[in-house]
Amino acid sequence: MLDLTFAVQKLPGVCVISVAGEIDSATARAFDLYIQRQRRAPGEHVVVDLSEVTFLASAGLRVLLNTHAFARQHGGVLHLAAPHPKIAGLMELTQANTVLHVHETVEQAVIAALQQANAPEKTLTQA
Repeated sequence: MLDLTFAVQKLPGVCVISVAGEIDSATARAFDLYIQRQRRAPGEHVVVDLSEVTFLASAGLRVLLNTHAFARQHGGVLHLAAPHPKIAGLMELTQANTVLHVHETVEQAVIAALQQANAPEKTLTQA
């Protein structure tokens, strides 16, 4: 088992979390706790850089889906960036890619998150 390593970059309204290693049943809890600790506010947009993740088990996918649900409930959005082709295949197979915002590069994910963070909120009369 490889240990997970994390790094974070805080931008206005967006938290970029980089992860390296294998996210499996033994490391998914640490991954979840790290994401929770790094959010400054529940509605903050989160980008998870998966470019250095070599394996993603169902426990890790569950963390991503739960993070997505939490962010949406509080006015934020989760963006995933640069998943390895095998991980992208898993997301396609499970159809998680139809729920999660998956981008080919970290730059694309950050730009999308920043655009959402800077977009004016719609009121009920604007919707």
